[in-house]
Amino acid sequence: MKNRKKVVVIGAAILALAVVGFGVTKASGLKAAWGSGFHSCFHGMGPRSESHSADMADWVMWKMDRHVKDLNLNEIQTREYEKVKEEIKTSILDAHQRRNEFRHMVRLEMEKENPDMNGLASLIKGRVNHVPDLISEKIDLFLNFYNVLDRDQKARVIEMIRLRMGSAKQQN
Repeated sequence: MKNRKKVVVIGAAILALAVVGFGVTKASGLKAAWGSGFHSCFHGMGPRSESHSADMADWVMWKMDRHVKDLNLNEIQTREYEKVKEEIKTSILDAHQRRNEFRHMVRLEMEKENPDMNGLASLIKGRVNHVPDLISEKIDLFLNFYNVLDRDQKARVIEMIRLRMGSAKQQN
């Protein structure tokens, strides 16, 4: 039971880092992050409106594939991993669509002569309340994949997590 708690805590930490990394990458602009030239995130009064959801999803898939490749998955594990990848990619694309719809609603309200700030605050609070559920789903995906790994593969995953945690600790 103690190991399961560790896995859940470590998984939550990884997911939290991924969410923060996603936000930072999204805020700074993917083109700048991927070396296709410097593109300022701000053009006048806000971030650029170009869509990068497919780029972000592909980047996340590439990062996942790069780390999972070293685990030498068998056929059953590969099928489970492909399911996880598909769910994560769909989740990223859906989140991007919801974000665009939300930004559109906020923009429409703010363009009014007297925007309803109480209504906007309620809308924002409602969206923030869904974040724990979104994170919880990703932890479950990680655990489903982790549970199909053999002992050696699990040890490698734990070691990857420890290395990440160590480098994050050194940066603080």
